[in-house]
Amino acid sequence: MPKVWVDLANSPQVMFFAPLIREMERRGIDVLTTARDFSETVPLAKYLGLNVRVVGRHGGKSKLGKAKAMLSRVASLANLLRGRGIDLALSHNSYDAILAGRLLRTTVWTYMDYDLQPANHLAFRLAHRVFVQEWFPEDALRRYGASGRKVVRYRGLKEEVYLRDFSPDPDFLRTLGEFHRPLIVARPPSTSSLYTAGYGEFWEVLSLLKGRGYDVRVIRRNPEDASMAKSVGVRVLPRPIDGPQLLYWSDAFVGGGGTMTREAVILGTRTFSVFPAPGFLDRKLMDLGLVESLSKSKARRVEIRERRHRNLRFFNRNLRDDLLEFILNFLNR
Repeated sequence: MPKVWVDLANSPQVMFFAPLIREMERRGIDVLTTARDFSETVPLAKYLGLNVRVVGRHGGKSKLGKAKAMLSRVASLANLLRGRGIDLALSHNSYDAILAGRLLRTTVWTYMDYDLQPANHLAFRLAHRVFVQEWFPEDALRRYGASGRKVVRYRGLKEEVYLRDFSPDPDFLRTLGEFHRPLIVARPPSTSSLYTAGYGEFWEVLSLLKGRGYDVRVIRRNPEDASMAKSVGVRVLPRPIDGPQLLYWSDAFVGGGGTMTREAVILGTRTFSVFPAPGFLDRKLMDLGLVESLSKSKARRVEIRERRHRNLRFFNRNLRDDLLEFILNFLNR
């Protein structure tokens, strides 16, 4: 029986890998899943029915803390996996898993859809195969040491892997309690990542939108988000919450780039970005007119209306099958 190891380092990775894990298990593949204790990663994995082994935790905002946590987790993962006969290690740029996989002399694959992450230098050089979105810049691949032979480009957005199964729930809005339209949902940029430089204009933009009468709700991402939201007079949504349902039933989304921005695009919600460091996907979606840049000056005059129609937008409905086929072909070689 083939054996695959999947490592989940943050909550968006849970959503991405969950349908792939379930399909591999359905086909008789022995999948061992590990998860880092960070944000909602472990609760979300359990909510989705994944059997995960919790190994290590996030190292905080400092580079030293991150380095110590990574080395500790690499050692723990290697000890856990040693002797288990893993045929393939999969992650979405989990540096811990990539290092541990190489120590165990197993085949390591990584997926990545952000070109401004400095740690790509490590992940892309060590992984045996690097899966990137079709628009990922060629110069970034070369800069990070990903040779042409190891790179696989896929069509579509990784969020389509799980949103393919999305079904709107009209009863979801009851979980929000009282609200008025237009309803704007917002999620701040990460303040603990190597590639971000704080919040940028995020909170000022929300304050301006709130002052113009819009109902603005925030999904917490960082420990300090609740106090920041309170300081500008916007409400924080309870956690956990069904993100795709929330985005689908909202009139607009204001994001700090990343997964929820792309989810909003797929779910047909008007999408704004105040990300201080937009990656290639954000830039491409802006070029396509699917994401709008939002600054303080624009927040003073932008008009957001209640959405009357909601249509999903897919770039590649077969992405899950495409990625699974690569895995099966490798295991059956």
